[in-house]
Amino acid sequence: MAGRIPQSFIDDLLTRVDIVEVIDRYVPLKKAGANHKACCPFHGEKTPSFNVSQPKQFYHCFGCGMSGNAISFLMEFDHMHFVDAVEYLADRVGLEVPRDAIATITPSQQGLYDALNECNLYYQQQLRTTPAAIDYLKNRGISGDIAQRYEIGFAPDAWHALEENTDSNDALLVQSGMQIRKDSGKSHDRFRNRIMYPIRDRRGRVIGFGGRVMDNSEPKYLNSPETPLFQKGRELYGLYELRRATRGSPERIIVVEGYMDVIALAEAGIEHAVATLGTATSSEQVAQLFRETDEIVFCFDGDNAGKKAAWRALNSALPSLKAGRDARFLFLPDGEDPDSLVKSIGTEAFMQLLIEEAIEASSFLFQELEQQAQKGADRSGTGYKARLAEIAKPLISNIPTGVYRTLVEDQLFEKVGVNVFGSEKQQSQKTYHQTQKQPSQPNMSPVRKALIAILDSPEVVLEIDPEAYEFSIDIPGATLLLDVISLIESKPDITTSGILERYRETQHSDALLKLVQVGMASTVESGINTPLSVLQHAIEQLNKESLRAQLKKANLNKPSEMSDQQKNELRERLQQLKKP
Repeated sequence: MAGRIPQSFIDDLLTRVDIVEVIDRYVPLKKAGANHKACCPFHGEKTPSFNVSQPKQFYHCFGCGMSGNAISFLMEFDHMHFVDAVEYLADRVGLEVPRDAIATITPSQQGLYDALNECNLYYQQQLRTTPAAIDYLKNRGISGDIAQRYEIGFAPDAWHALEENTDSNDALLVQSGMQIRKDSGKSHDRFRNRIMYPIRDRRGRVIGFGGRVMDNSEPKYLNSPETPLFQKGRELYGLYELRRATRGSPERIIVVEGYMDVIALAEAGIEHAVATLGTATSSEQVAQLFRETDEIVFCFDGDNAGKKAAWRALNSALPSLKAGRDARFLFLPDGEDPDSLVKSIGTEAFMQLLIEEAIEASSFLFQELEQQAQKGADRSGTGYKARLAEIAKPLISNIPTGVYRTLVEDQLFEKVGVNVFGSEKQQSQKTYHQTQKQPSQPNMSPVRKALIAILDSPEVVLEIDPEAYEFSIDIPGATLLLDVISLIESKPDITTSGILERYRETQHSDALLKLVQVGMASTVESGINTPLSVLQHAIEQLNKESLRAQLKKANLNKPSEMSDQQKNELRERLQQLKKP
């Protein structure tokens, strides 16, 4: 997958990214000597063993062994795909990933993108020539500017409009979800007589549509079905437009339930809202939003349906909560939605309501759990407290280990009077400290020592005369060592992180990763030998080892194909080898 993005771009990206800044958004780091430390986000612990090296642009946990660079961290901790991680980091440092290298697009996928784009253009053209649709949007308070920005369109009340007015055939239209094929084999347009809202991916490509009727007929909203390009649980309406409008991390993102809510808020100047696509908010959607901001406000109706939707959203948000990051919940008055409310009270009052009335995730969590636990029981009774602890524990366990979770656990303790997580935490700590082992270097080969020194400080290679490398490539690992040296000589600014990225998904990836871990452990334990002195000594050892092999092969006491001059040179080298 990395091969689709130019390696030069990855190299440039990793020299600009600061891994400490990236990880600190997820795990608060503290300076500790040459490194930064924290309790590991990949396993529970009380004593910090998670180290982040700024010079190396590398992290490693001495407890559970997790290691990698900024890209690896996002893939492991935030479950991003490689390309998504690269795009996220590129956004943060102001780089644009080459579009033709972002991902492999098959001809069939490209056909779907083209078909959906054609449909989008057709719907926009239809809106401009349909007075009833224009009047509907005007009556809803939608300006031409907002309609154009969100590329709102109109699907005419016809059964075969797309097939007759675009270049896409019925097979593509069916596969893209724009037509429905009947058992008879005939197909017709899915969307008819509806205001059309294109749904875009993070790169701005149309992947589906939402359609809304202009009267009271049902269903009011109709979404594209799941297709090879469109999975409802992964996408959010308005996220692409939000990112373009805010051009940076917004202070908060508002999650609403409908397309018109997003549009109405944008019309009111609130351009940091997105909508779910007719399904419950997923953990993947929440994770996407937390890459953009540190606060999400779920804005739902105050009725039972709204409360249920909020509860599902909270469950999806728990795995992403941490110190400095929170989800909040605003429940609107009966009969109101964001569209109607912002029009009745205005932008300023709506934002004030959002800030002052939205409750924190932990408050909403216990509010709901206490209602579930009570069921007519006395809140001071043992049964109520036991029930509350029982239903709260698995939910709180979904929150990542850290300060935020500790505070939520403390809230539960205040309510039930028992440390529900106490013995479990102690056992977890005991297990990890029993298994924690620092990497060691017994009987390590010169090649491994040289690689450890280079991976610790790649710049030391530039202080070695290239003619100093006299050893043979026949020595195990020598080819890899020379390859790494050559890489650094060609890219003097490359970091440890960049070197590891070069070897991602190769046969040497795991070996190099382990050597970086050994180097970090050595630095923590002693810090006596400098990387340069270790490298110089390792090269001397390799040169001697190579010379011994040559001498053994030549066998100077017997006739050989070597000339007398060559034999004399080897004898002189042999004498040098014997010197201390």
